[in-house]
Amino acid sequence: MENKVISTNFYLLQGADDNSGFGYIYGLACPPDYATKVKLYIKDDRFEPESDLENSQLVVLDRVELESISKAAQYVNNSLDTLISLAKRNLLKDECFEDV
Repeated sequence: MENKVISTNFYLLQGADDNSGFGYIYGLACPPDYATKVKLYIKDDRFEPESDLENSQLVVLDRVELESISKAAQYVNNSLDTLISLAKRNLLKDECFEDV
């Protein structure tokens, strides 16, 4: 199953007064060893013009936004655990695997 992956849903990252969200997170697992990757997307308008650390970009979050990332990361992690477990037991249909 080289060049195939299974992936979680995209989870919207939201703040207290943010209906459109400030980013997304989702996870991927790549057979046969099921190495995982988690992708975190933050919208461009959330980056500060200057960072106080060299070679880095700065995003300032409030506690609600940080909690949104934390909860979404837990969902992604749990979903990856479930998908990997099902895949290792051959309980996922071929349609669940995406070409990369």
